[in-house]
Amino acid sequence: MRNMPDSSERRTAPRTASNRTASRVNSTVLVDVLRASGPMSRSELARRTGLSTATANRLVDRLVDDGVLSETGVAESTGGRPARLVEFNAAARSVLAIDIGGRKVAGAVTDLEAQVLITRERLVAADTRRAAKSFFDALAALATELVDEAAAMKSPVHAVAVGVPGVVRRHSGRVEFAPALQWFDFPLVALLEERLQLPVLIENDVNLVALAEHRHGAAQGHRDVLTVAIGTGVGAALILDGHLYRGAGGAAGELGYTLLGRASLSSPWPGFGDLDSRVGAAGILSRSSDAVASTDPEPHGTEEFLHHVRSGDAQAVAVFDEVVDDLSLAIGNASVLLNPELVVLGGGFGRAAADLLVPAIARRLKGRIPYEPTLAAARLDQPELIGAAELAIDASAETASLTD
Repeated sequence: MRNMPDSSERRTAPRTASNRTASRVNSTVLVDVLRASGPMSRSELARRTGLSTATANRLVDRLVDDGVLSETGVAESTGGRPARLVEFNAAARSVLAIDIGGRKVAGAVTDLEAQVLITRERLVAADTRRAAKSFFDALAALATELVDEAAAMKSPVHAVAVGVPGVVRRHSGRVEFAPALQWFDFPLVALLEERLQLPVLIENDVNLVALAEHRHGAAQGHRDVLTVAIGTGVGAALILDGHLYRGAGGAAGELGYTLLGRASLSSPWPGFGDLDSRVGAAGILSRSSDAVASTDPEPHGTEEFLHHVRSGDAQAVAVFDEVVDDLSLAIGNASVLLNPELVVLGGGFGRAAADLLVPAIARRLKGRIPYEPTLAAARLDQPELIGAAELAIDASAETASLTD
């Protein structure tokens, strides 16, 4: 199986190589420039990449033969024979993005510009969710179905990226812990690569939300961003100086484990964190049981809870105010430490309640910390899948495996 780097940021400046891997690396540089800038002539492509005209022509010819690039139209003439333009062919191959939730698995096959070609979703039965291997089998079955369907469409999947609601070790391919899935030191990449016979990357799901919102959504144009996802639990992700920050062990942003008071120091870690237990869906519903009849935390229970909040139900409003306070403390403390220019609220509950949460948290923080970040609602539908697709596309380009 080909080893693939797990870069989450596209190259910001062309880099070439002079050793025996030069053709592969330089081909990737050409692809990167065309993805970012659109169609251009071969001479302009050589100038942008720093390659000689002869080298650029040779590599472009091979990429056109492989279907990765295509010739399209001619450049505006400045005298003499007009130059033909080349462009990146996003339909050349596809990638598979998978989002694992606590209650369902979603997947999408996209082209190399992250445009969705096929999408599928599977609810996972409660008994399956309690068995780590059974959950994996459900995930692998969905992935296999999508890979086969893409092949039938003559758009074969080239790489797979999976978003996991927990801490992942990207280099070893293991899920260190994902309590909602009962996965602890789980070898997800090895198992899924064996099943699919394709290279697989894994990433924390909130990191994928942050990546997607940074490239396509509410965080575009911002370099220092805290993304907070509120759903089954609470997670966060950091974009610092324009790049995804994962921390020493890949666990940066586990905001749900924020300690909320002295009592937390005498209690053992139970799997979920203090903030998770209060602001996650189950915690919200347990405190508003008199107002909310549904015992299903997501999405029906939280939808019913928000209906009662908007209707002015006293108990629901009181619980919501506590949620605002808990989130304000966590976001305020994180903002003092990290000084983000923007905080994006996402996740199932975060998006559904954003019109209430954003102004309420802003009011609670006003005048209480020296640097108050701007708060905004996440904009994208299924950002985990968009982020996973971007991750797989980036990794494909980084290895130049598009030219195999």
